[in-house]
Amino acid sequence: MRKVLFFLAFLFLFLHSTFAAPPSLNHSKWDRILKTYVHDSLVDYKSLLQRRTELDDYLKELEAIPIETLAEASREERIAFWINLYNATAIRMVLDEYPIEGFDQIPAAFEIRTIRVIDEFYSLAELRDEILRKGFGDERILTALVSARMDSPKIMAEAFRGELLDEQLDRAARQFVGDQTRNQIEPGKKKIFLSPLFRTFGNDFLLNYSSEDSASKFSEIETAVISFILHYLESPEKRLFLDQGRYQIDYLKEDPRLNEARMGSKVKI
Repeated sequence: MRKVLFFLAFLFLFLHSTFAAPPSLNHSKWDRILKTYVHDSLVDYKSLLQRRTELDDYLKELEAIPIETLAEASREERIAFWINLYNATAIRMVLDEYPIEGFDQIPAAFEIRTIRVIDEFYSLAELRDEILRKGFGDERILTALVSARMDSPKIMAEAFRGELLDEQLDRAARQFVGDQTRNQIEPGKKKIFLSPLFRTFGNDFLLNYSSEDSASKFSEIETAVISFILHYLESPEKRLFLDQGRYQIDYLKEDPRLNEARMGSKVKI
């Protein structure tokens, strides 16, 4: 009940915010961290651990942002805020336990409420499910959330920013659906292997990508997922193959290994 009342208060502040120019939420520290410690979409945790105060300072800045400031920000800035908070928190959780081999070694990583922001505590799952998925209804967000796992979307070496959000989310979606290590789509094969993300969150794609095609051999959710992939897939050959529907759908195994850049050696993907 407390969280429901808190959300209603937040909604009231947003709807009754002043007509002054909305504030710009600053993610420059997070942007510098990503540009410094992300290499080929993997994170150099070992080096970042030596300078983790930069990350801690950034998260403290987000923690100190008043609810009024966030309520007055644009929709794009609020989405960028929550995505950056989620990704930065996941990386901080890794640093807290480092060295580890996989994100699943962190006890209750998605359930524990250690994220303090706008005078409330949240878990990673609550940020993802209650605020981002339910609050904004944009499927592309799922391709931008990085849970420090090898099977999650690849992390970009830049912070999400309100004024660039639409382009950044489009880029994240294109990168994710076209990544052969996340979605194995090979024209001519009898089966395609999609990311476990599409199995776990398949319902999210019904809102904007559902189809009334009764002739489809796939379920409504599978049809919506394929429509989403087709929308962002850049390969003409793969698009034609997917559109024809002459294949079965399966899913890749989950891979909780840490998305770590190991200096001096190649990470096997």
